[in-house]
Amino acid sequence: MSSLLRLLAGVVTLSAVALPLSPSPVPALAASGAATAALTAPSTAALATTPATALATTAAGSGAGTAPTGGAGTTSGAVSGSAPGCEPGSGRELAGKDLTRVRLPADLSCADLRRATLDGVTVTSVLDGADLRGASLKGAHLQYAKLAGADLRGADLSEAEMYYADLRGADLREAVMDDTSPYYAHFEGADLRGARLVRAKTYSAQFDDAKLAGADLSDADAYGADMRRADLSEVVAVKTRLYGATLIKTVFRDADLTGAQMYQSTMDGATFQGADLTGADLREARGAVLTGSKGVPKDLPAPDPSCAPGSGQNYAGWDLTTVADFPDDLSCADLTGAKLDGADLGGVKLHRAILRDVSAAGVRIRHAEGADLRGARMERADLSSAELTRANLSGARLRGADLTSGELAGADLSKASLPGASLGSADLSGAKLGGADLRDARLGSATGEDTDFTAARMDGADLSSGSFPGAIFRRAVLTDARVAHAKLRGAVFEDADVTGLDTRWAENADLSGSFSRMATGWKIFFSVCGLIALWILTVLTRRRLRRWKTSRQEAARREARTEKVRRSQEENVTRLGEEIDRLDAEGGEKADWQRALDCYDAAKEALAAARDIDEIKAVDVIVARGRDALRGRSPR
Repeated sequence: MSSLLRLLAGVVTLSAVALPLSPSPVPALAASGAATAALTAPSTAALATTPATALATTAAGSGAGTAPTGGAGTTSGAVSGSAPGCEPGSGRELAGKDLTRVRLPADLSCADLRRATLDGVTVTSVLDGADLRGASLKGAHLQYAKLAGADLRGADLSEAEMYYADLRGADLREAVMDDTSPYYAHFEGADLRGARLVRAKTYSAQFDDAKLAGADLSDADAYGADMRRADLSEVVAVKTRLYGATLIKTVFRDADLTGAQMYQSTMDGATFQGADLTGADLREARGAVLTGSKGVPKDLPAPDPSCAPGSGQNYAGWDLTTVADFPDDLSCADLTGAKLDGADLGGVKLHRAILRDVSAAGVRIRHAEGADLRGARMERADLSSAELTRANLSGARLRGADLTSGELAGADLSKASLPGASLGSADLSGAKLGGADLRDARLGSATGEDTDFTAARMDGADLSSGSFPGAIFRRAVLTDARVAHAKLRGAVFEDADVTGLDTRWAENADLSGSFSRMATGWKIFFSVCGLIALWILTVLTRRRLRRWKTSRQEAARREARTEKVRRSQEENVTRLGEEIDRLDAEGGEKADWQRALDCYDAAKEALAAARDIDEIKAVDVIVARGRDALRGRSPR
């Protein structure tokens, strides 16, 4: 019985592992014979791990019906390929098998290899359309492998050698391909969404129309790869090497391209909306239009020498104060309203760039010919030796800025604020400084042929030793300015205020039409005198006010005392009248009634007429006489 069971087990094992796919009866019989010959063969598990095990020896589609021969521990059989267009997984059933030590058949098209283990295996089989979901192919040798249309979702291909592999139309979603080597491989139309290709060597591979959205290509070598029309949305390509790649109409929407090397790539029609290009190298990239991207690349493709202002990179409104490494060329870029305070742009070309209303206090700029700097806030900026020919700086705030030896020929600085700025040895030929604020500015040894200073504020400005032939100072304020040793042939000073202007040794200084006001020294003298007079007047006024206040207080006190005495005397006179009435009622015989009444009336009249305390007090005498009359005494 046990022998019979072993025989049945052997038959079942060979049916599962080495059953031929040919419909002819001969291979089937041969398989049965092989099963009979393998009765003493190891068990199924042992067969799967025996190095000598062979699943097939014939090429795909050979149609050979030769009966296999076998011995202990070996199995062989005729295998025919799956029909073209088969469904993935409809072929050989090898799901979950450990095939690391098995010689694979030549054709496993559409085989079911889900969760199979093929680590380190050298695969020469045709695996087109195979179902390899969740399979492990770590370190597998897949060079020249045929995996077109295969389903490799979630498969682990890390460290696999895949050069020249054919993965066209394959499904590699969520596959792990870290440290793989699929260079020169074909991924046309493949789906690699969410796949991991960290440090993968995909150089010169074909990714036409492939889907790589959300894939991780960090530190990968993809130089020379063809990714035309590929979707790399939200891809992570940090420090990825993509130089020389073909990126025509490639989509990089919201991709992380931080530090990516993309120089000399072809980018016609590529989309970078929301992509982070911080530190990316885009030198000599062709057709790059980075509209909508974020981050500042390390290097940018050189713009067209005749580019229009604003046609370059768009950093309008960006805060760029934390950028450590700017691109070498930002010509024609749009930096309207950007924050550049303290930025070092000395090595950056800003020719014809738009920098309107930028905040750039303390910025350092050297190359900005034709740049638009209208309204720029550039206090204390370092513009020494800067190329600013034909630049527009109208309304710019340049208080304390250093423009020493700057090239400003033809520049527009009208209404610019330059108090305390240094323009020594600068070239201002043909520049417009009408209405500019140049108070205390230093223009020593500057060149200003035909420069327009109309209505400029130049109080205390130093133009000594400068050359200003044909310059226009019409209506300019040059109070206490210095033009000593300056060359002023043909300079116009009509209606200019030249009060205190130092013209010693100036050449051809013609101040006709100008005017001078009172010298500053006299202004100071008279101002001081006026202040002294005002102080004296103030002191006298204060004294008079104090006296008036004191007299008012004294009068008030005197009036209060007078009123008090008056009330006292009124009461005294009233009591006298009461005494007269009382004695009259009692019938005083000794009283001199007429005299008492006369004194009473006289006291009332005197009290009513009294104006000061002495007159009021005099009423006491009259009242005393009245009382004497009531007592019959003789008049005093």
